[in-house]
Amino acid sequence: MKIPLEFERLSKRDLIRLILVEREAFDKRIDELERRLLAYENAHTPSSKQDKRKYPKREKTGNWVGRPKGYKGSTREVPEPTESKTLSLEVCPDCQISLGKPERIQRKVIEEIPEPQPLRVIEFFIPHYHCKNCDKEVVPSHPELPSEGRLGNNLQAQISLMKYEDRLPYRKIVQTLNRQHCLSLTPATVLDITRRVADKLRSVYEEIKEEVKNSSATNADETGIKVRGEKWWAWIFVTTASVLFLIRKSRGQKPIEEALGENYQGILGCDGWASYPKCVEKIQRCWAHLLREAKWYAEKYEGQARLLYKGLCKIFKRIQKITTETCKAWKTRTHNWCKKEIQSWINASKAHKELKKFITKIENGSEHWLTRIQHPEIEPTNNKAERALRELVVQRKISSLWNQKGITIKETIMSVLATWQLKGLNTFSMLRQTLSS
Repeated sequence: MKIPLEFERLSKRDLIRLILVEREAFDKRIDELERRLLAYENAHTPSSKQDKRKYPKREKTGNWVGRPKGYKGSTREVPEPTESKTLSLEVCPDCQISLGKPERIQRKVIEEIPEPQPLRVIEFFIPHYHCKNCDKEVVPSHPELPSEGRLGNNLQAQISLMKYEDRLPYRKIVQTLNRQHCLSLTPATVLDITRRVADKLRSVYEEIKEEVKNSSATNADETGIKVRGEKWWAWIFVTTASVLFLIRKSRGQKPIEEALGENYQGILGCDGWASYPKCVEKIQRCWAHLLREAKWYAEKYEGQARLLYKGLCKIFKRIQKITTETCKAWKTRTHNWCKKEIQSWINASKAHKELKKFITKIENGSEHWLTRIQHPEIEPTNNKAERALRELVVQRKISSLWNQKGITIKETIMSVLATWQLKGLNTFSMLRQTLSS
């Protein structure tokens, strides 16, 4: 390899200095690329975004394929018939000879959906009265008479559930209603129907907000969502009986204060986002996040990272053993032991460069990892909020938001439906009842 002329004229000292400068720039570039790579490959990267691993083909075991031998199985119970039909045949369809009486009668019960039903088109004659005593107009009402528009309450409830429970786009809702009921609508009309439903549910939504503010424990989480191409944030707050969705442009303290109030006295279960401790005093940090990240470090770096992961798992198991029946003395003893263990692992792992960032995260939230020991009625993880947020995560892939009207509709209807589901109520019945009130 030919040496460039400018290098031949340099002294040995200058060459070493040049190599060191280039090496320093090279190391900085590697650190920068690794930092950027962590944004796509880290402990919180979903499996769908990770590189597909090539697993070896499974070897044939020779085991029985299908249900185990001797398995009796089970079938659905036969419902009581709502109607009956008797079949008859007088002559043989092949030779036209009389058949006489049948040798046996076979009974077969089937389940069938009705034929596409025509719409009920109801004409109302609504008298308007004038009360001389109150000096105002008085109009009678009816449960089937909607407060706005020409589409009935049952239809409005069905459209809302098709959108926010069945996850159908507006175009698919139009096609389905046309196929089942020959109802010709447009996507814009369907959108306006969800707006009408959201308006009727707004008072219920405000009641949910008050329930969350007055709750003794809440789990919260947030995720990104696009509004007219810009990044906004969808927040969720889950209590034992309420689910509240907020869609806001901020990921700071304002949405948290809006949902929980300025002086929330309950316990908040959450991840490590910095805005939560600024608004709430009592916090339980999510151990699922912590252990998942610790496992990722253990698989990548081995050594001290694997020991740290095992140590954190041991602490988590000790926390899980605490129940509402555990005596106060044992809670205090467990709290002191766990606190001491966490601090010892922090001290032992600080010197390891690859664990420095992770250890800082554990240390910054040290006062929030053990809240569950003194309050065993709460969960040590934030899975409750993450499971509830999954519905919105799926729906953001199906339809997008474009303005404040769409935001209000989505957060209102989704909050109310999720709250009714959490309480074990029938969402269709509750929607009809609310729209008819």
